This record gives sequence, structure tokens and C-alpha cells, in this order.
Amino acid sequence: MTDLTRLALPAWAGPAPPRREAVDEHEITINGPWWREAVTARRLPGTPPSGPTLTRAEVWAAASDDVFTLLWRSLAWGSGRYLRLNARRLDSIAADVPRASSLLTRAAEVSRRDPLEAYTLLRPGPHNAIRSLGPSFFTKFLYFAGGGAPDHPCLILDRVVATALRDRCGWTSLHRTGPWPAETYGRYCDLLTRWAQAGSWAPDEIERALFAGGQEERS
Repeated sequence: MTDLTRLALPAWAGPAPPRREAVDEHEITINGPWWREAVTARRLPGTPPSGPTLTRAEVWAAASDDVFTLLWRSLAWGSGRYLRLNARRLDSIAADVPRASSLLTRAAEVSRRDPLEAYTLLRPGPHNAIRSLGPSFFTKFLYFAGGGAPDHPCLILDRVVATALRDRCGWTSLHRTGPWPAETYGRYCDLLTRWAQAGSWAPDEIERALFAGGQEERS
């Protein structure tokens, strides 16, 4: 297990100000019509996105609305143009909406104070609490549940960020694609918080820089 106390933030991963441009306005092209039709066809609650794009700010604006609207926006933003496994995710939620509502509501509440507990709610063991809703997507939900607060403790962890941390930052024990145990997610959030405090940034600004660096590595 990599000793994260020895890892320093690489110069390339230092956030570039202003935060509004780097984080709030981080825009993804989505397939809005598919989300509208898929959610409506299953008679699921919440309002799906319908436009061609979503920014981070537009996703987290739903945090004060309802958990399903927030989830649809989080999934759409995380999926971009690609819809792999999203039909399965919607089907698993449709199979027991009250259970999904209870889990998501609780996870959103806990996300504002305890990343480890919030993560464990959605992945309590070797399997996801909601079928096909794995860490790469539910950590987006946990992040956006913070409503854009710079000090929100939950952060996005997906394969792009994990690959950047492993290959370019020295976290050699981190699996590139997951699924990651809850302890790993807690260590990840602590690491980025430490790096952020050292540079007077918000932790999600570093996550955004890692994501950009991971994309460059893959291109």
C-alpha cells in the first residue's frame, strides 16, 4: 500500500485559476433526448436533462431539488455521449424505487460530512448497493450532492483520475479502473484535501486538474 503522506502534488496538477472557469463551467456534451425518453419510459421520478450539454454547476444545482434529478444529471454528465450500462442502471432503480430513494437520500446527506460512510452506503461490500451503479459514477453523485461547496468532502474518483494518480503522481498501489474499497476512497479524499490545503485551493480543483492530466495521458 502506497504511503500517501510521502506524495507531493506534481506541478502539472496544480489548479489553474479562476475556479469558476476550471470547475463550475466544466462542460460535457450529453445525449439529452435519450435521458428524457429513458427516464420517462420507466416512469421514474425526477427531471432528466434534455439539452445537449451540462456543466458541473448545472448538475450540482439539482442538489437542493431531489436526489433523482441529481442522479440523472450526474449520470448524464459522467456518461457524456456514451450510454453504456445506463439502461441497466435505470432498470435496477425502477425495480425498487423506494429503496433507491432511501439509499440515495441517505448517501447525499452523509456525503456532506463523511466520505467513507457515504461511499460504504453505496458499496457496502464486494457489490454495489444499486446494481450497475459503481464507484466511477456514484462518486460523481456524492460529489455533486455538495451543491458546489468548495469544502465539500466527497470527490469524483473514476478511471481517468485514478490513472493519473497511479501513473503520474506515484500512487502505485491504486487500481486504475476499480472498483475501489471504501478505505481507498477515504484515503483519496484525504490526499486531495491535504494537497488543496497546502496550496489554498479547493480539493475539487485538484480533481479537475488530475482529470485533465489523465485525459492528456490517454490521448
